[in-house]
Amino acid sequence: MNTKNSKTYIGINAEPVDPSVAIVRDGKVLAFAEEERFIRYKHALKVYPIRALRYCLKQTGISLQDVSGVGIAWDVEAYSDGRLREFFDNMAKTLPVDKGTKAWQNYMISTHNFEGIKNVHVRNWRKMAGDINMPKILSFPHHYTHAFHAYMQSGFDKAVCLTIDGSGDKHCTVVWRCEGDKIEPLREITMPYSLGWLYGAITEYLGFKSKDGEYKVMGFGAYGEADPELLRKFEQIISVAGDGVEYRLNSRYIHYGQHSYSDRFTDELVTLFGKPPRLPDEEINHWHENLAFVLQKKLEEAAVRLVHWGISKTGIQNVCVGGGVGHNIKMNNAIFALPEVESIFVHPLCSDLGGAAGAALAACFNETGIRPEKLETLALGPEFSDQEIEEMLKIVRVPYEKFDDICAPVSKELARGRVVGWFQGRMEAGPRALGQRSILADPRDVKSRDRVNGVVKFREYWRPFCPSLTLESMEHYFDKYTEAPFMNLAFVANERLKKEAPAVVHIDGTARVQTVRPDHNPLFHRLLKTFEKESGVPVLLNTSFNVKGEPIVCTPQDALRTFWSTGLDALAIGSYFINKHNRNQ
Repeated sequence: MNTKNSKTYIGINAEPVDPSVAIVRDGKVLAFAEEERFIRYKHALKVYPIRALRYCLKQTGISLQDVSGVGIAWDVEAYSDGRLREFFDNMAKTLPVDKGTKAWQNYMISTHNFEGIKNVHVRNWRKMAGDINMPKILSFPHHYTHAFHAYMQSGFDKAVCLTIDGSGDKHCTVVWRCEGDKIEPLREITMPYSLGWLYGAITEYLGFKSKDGEYKVMGFGAYGEADPELLRKFEQIISVAGDGVEYRLNSRYIHYGQHSYSDRFTDELVTLFGKPPRLPDEEINHWHENLAFVLQKKLEEAAVRLVHWGISKTGIQNVCVGGGVGHNIKMNNAIFALPEVESIFVHPLCSDLGGAAGAALAACFNETGIRPEKLETLALGPEFSDQEIEEMLKIVRVPYEKFDDICAPVSKELARGRVVGWFQGRMEAGPRALGQRSILADPRDVKSRDRVNGVVKFREYWRPFCPSLTLESMEHYFDKYTEAPFMNLAFVANERLKKEAPAVVHIDGTARVQTVRPDHNPLFHRLLKTFEKESGVPVLLNTSFNVKGEPIVCTPQDALRTFWSTGLDALAIGSYFINKHNRNQ
């Protein structure tokens, strides 16, 4: 690529949760990283992503002076010219907005205008590079950024896009028509009607932390059922809007009232359910499972209704999903199950951490007209050479073997029922391990799943594991499916998968799949084919290389610490293989 006349754009998500940085040139994301991976503090709460920025600059070989603009995934103009202030004031005229909500609104107004945005970046950049000239800020409405990111990297030439999150600027959910280069809103649902906030409220009611535990609630909800009493009570919280398409929330259960238990829900929710919120260490019972089930059901109904309307309105049968609620696999599965949906793309960086890449891509497109490339890989983070890895192994005096083909020893150990850490290539972006920083196990025996949960990940009983499998083998295990390289779609497993790989089929009969192609991840694809020769099954149980509560490993040192502090049997790190079972031989 001739980059002599190319422009480079940085995208930064400096929000309190999941800060991240991306660098884009000519419609391509060259580097992306989350701050949590470098400081080893999950979600990097309230930390400016300075280490992620340093990595991205080093990886791309540019300096801050080379940057043409900084993409921000917020409507900075609306925060600066009074439009968001007017929206918040109008909310207060119709709803009993409490002091906590007003304080949050004032914080957003004061920090997300041009002066506030510029100050936070200049202050942190000066600590790294001294006095520099701040590149121009290029801001984009929050939900537009989610839609742009999802649609433009989907590979579709037209799509209905659903963006759905807690909130962004004034929006909570938007249905978009995307065609060619045009992205226009068809339906806009604004604060306080947020499905993300509702899911976060019930997550905290169930004893988990919002913005971290929602996926746990989704997981154990599969063990529940549609309790009639809970369904009736939920009708007081969320209902179908008068037009029969949208939804409405009763904010007195979520926002407006006394908050004695959590900032996410009011005391009236406790009164409605007639049970105290679950304590974090309290055992989960069937009522909790039913509550999670009903919550999930209501989310899926709302999302499916909006997508169905969007397809009916436009005649477009491709669907894209953006926004943080897009990490809800079961919702995505419900959308894909609609008979009128031909294909679906859920952006794997759909939450605000991906807004760094979305804003940088939008800035590049807005200024140069270069469309983003179709997303093919998330391997955008740090990489370590064999030389660097071996030097580290020698320093820490770890016995190891070097292999010309690392897939051979790994496959043999996996086929013996061993659990292996897999550290290869550039670290993947986002919350899912996709064959760069993975823990792998044999999917043929549910004991593998239980062992990974119990002595490696230290996770709860209900947490499902995902299958990574070759794309060409999908037709053997699923009746309706689409390519799913980013582990954010679930499909109904057929009897063959249940028989051959029961450890990766959830209790509800679905499997959250990663399809692997040789041109996208040749080494991981080769491992799957090598394991198929050993076992007869082109499938591996794949979970992220970390323990509960920690970020995915980034460096070889991170990998070794996790390896020796858990029940992992072996570690494949670059071309080197470390086997605990051989350490005394």
